[in-house]
Amino acid sequence: MARSSGGPAAVAELRSGQRSRAMLLLRALVDIASAHPALPGPLPPPRDAWHLLVRAERRSPAAVDRLLLHPPVGVWLNRCLRRLRGLESGDGPLWSAVGHLHAVAASAALLAGIDFRGAVPVRDGGVILPALGFARIPDRADVAEVVMTDRKAAVVSGPYAVTLPADFAEEAPGWHGLRRLRGEHRGIVCSPYVDDIDPYRDFLRIRGPQRLTDKERQGWQERFDSAWRLVAQQREVDPRGIGACLSSVVPVPYVAWPEPFSASSPEAYGCVLLGGATDPLTLAAALVHEAQHIKLSALMDLVPLIEQGLEEIHYAPWRLDPRPLRGLFQGVYAFAGVTGFWQDRLRRAGSGPAGDTAAFEFALRRAQTSSGLRTLLDHAELTPMGEEFLHRLEERLAQWLARPVPSVPGRLAADLIEDHRMVHRMRHLRPDPGRLAQWARAWRERSEPPRELPGTSVRPTRTEALTRPALARLRLRDPEGFARLREGGGAGSPDGGDAPDRSDLDRSDLDRSDLDRSDLDRSAPDRADLDWAAGDTTAALRRYRGRVEADPDDIAAWAGLALSLPDGPARTALLSHPELVLAVHREVRTAPGTGPDPVALARWIGARTGR
Repeated sequence: MARSSGGPAAVAELRSGQRSRAMLLLRALVDIASAHPALPGPLPPPRDAWHLLVRAERRSPAAVDRLLLHPPVGVWLNRCLRRLRGLESGDGPLWSAVGHLHAVAASAALLAGIDFRGAVPVRDGGVILPALGFARIPDRADVAEVVMTDRKAAVVSGPYAVTLPADFAEEAPGWHGLRRLRGEHRGIVCSPYVDDIDPYRDFLRIRGPQRLTDKERQGWQERFDSAWRLVAQQREVDPRGIGACLSSVVPVPYVAWPEPFSASSPEAYGCVLLGGATDPLTLAAALVHEAQHIKLSALMDLVPLIEQGLEEIHYAPWRLDPRPLRGLFQGVYAFAGVTGFWQDRLRRAGSGPAGDTAAFEFALRRAQTSSGLRTLLDHAELTPMGEEFLHRLEERLAQWLARPVPSVPGRLAADLIEDHRMVHRMRHLRPDPGRLAQWARAWRERSEPPRELPGTSVRPTRTEALTRPALARLRLRDPEGFARLREGGGAGSPDGGDAPDRSDLDRSDLDRSDLDRSDLDRSAPDRADLDWAAGDTTAALRRYRGRVEADPDDIAAWAGLALSLPDGPARTALLSHPELVLAVHREVRTAPGTGPDPVALARWIGARTGR
């Protein structure tokens, strides 16, 4: 997996492990629920569902496998076990949550073609049959029955009955079948469910059915088909392995910025949450990214790669909040896959905006992956297998790092790596107060500061999304549109006109999304950021200085100042110790507008640190 990112044979092994894991969790749930004093409520005992699953497996092992590996079943299992153990609260009665086991067993029996009659819980106005569909029940009953006789199936509640179609994926009166997307290119197929009905489909929260309209579903199909063609074309991450591990796509209403929202979870093997419409290239990269997460999570269930590593104190070059080493391991593997994807796009794209965009993404992602990998090798307590895994990944990454990229995409990517790291340090690192006071006193008295730099501690605070990555992407992808945006002037700046209104750009609760031009137009990017993206460092430096003087706590402006400075002590200090420069500035200023000149202070610190 470290060398080829996992083909179909590797994914088959991972699926086998996930099936065993699900069976163990299911058995644990049955045992705990059977002894719980508040259960089973109005439903039959949990062991009845277990026995039906055993019958189904004897008739059709594939039917039970389909249920055990259905992502929402994994989410439900983990949530339900935590609730039974008192580790999580839940919506609705406990008997209904645990009783979902009967719906799982009913789905398996229906797929296996077994004659049976079984009670199942009703929720959200109907009965969910996992991996099959949703039957709407017009009355308010708490329990309904699923009946299968002579291969004819129905969901019955009092006088109401919903007859299920022979092909469960089809629509029928009162029945919404679970549908699929399909992508195919040169015989490489990926056909995940597009899940809009299962209450456990979104592993971040339980939600009722939200059926896509025909137009919405067609839009998802078209975007997925176009994205899958791009995934299947590349050979850096085995596309057959990606297709084998993606089992469901869940449209969710979440937005993120400045990259599109996507997510996966170890509790939902094969599931990808996707927020909103996006272009095929971005969607393809997201599918590669999440497939890497899915495979690594399944591998780590089978093979220990890292010990401990849960403290959220480490820098991840793709997120602004401090992360645990285990999360860093996941990110390194995911972004290694994305790097490979963009390397392949760079090879195919040629010159022009497509080539510049691919070069930028390739350069950015390989640098992020390299940085995260170095942190793991320096700080993680790896198992022998984990160390071998990362060193093989390192060998592959070394080949990508040796590849040249054009100057403009390379410069933008390098700047953004520094930008992200500086903002992270200024947000979350706090210099030792005693040493900091000595540095501040030395500045006031114009005396020599301490020989040693202040130690720092990690103190997570609110984070914000950065605007400069979106502007870099726009400049490369749509040079004419970027030029028009810059000619329009963006937002005001302190050195000429109105002070910038950052409220539209400060979205601290968001993590990833790609900003299109209409978003940029609405949020009115700052002129200094536009100048930086255009490569006009003289204008950018003047405007970033104005922003810092107007708002000395504008961390993004401090980072922009460093990116725009020429080589020298001031730039060195801000790149190496931005948290120290910012902290000393805060320490010595007495009121807004009374602080020292930011460049002079950075130059003084840089000359004395020598680093």
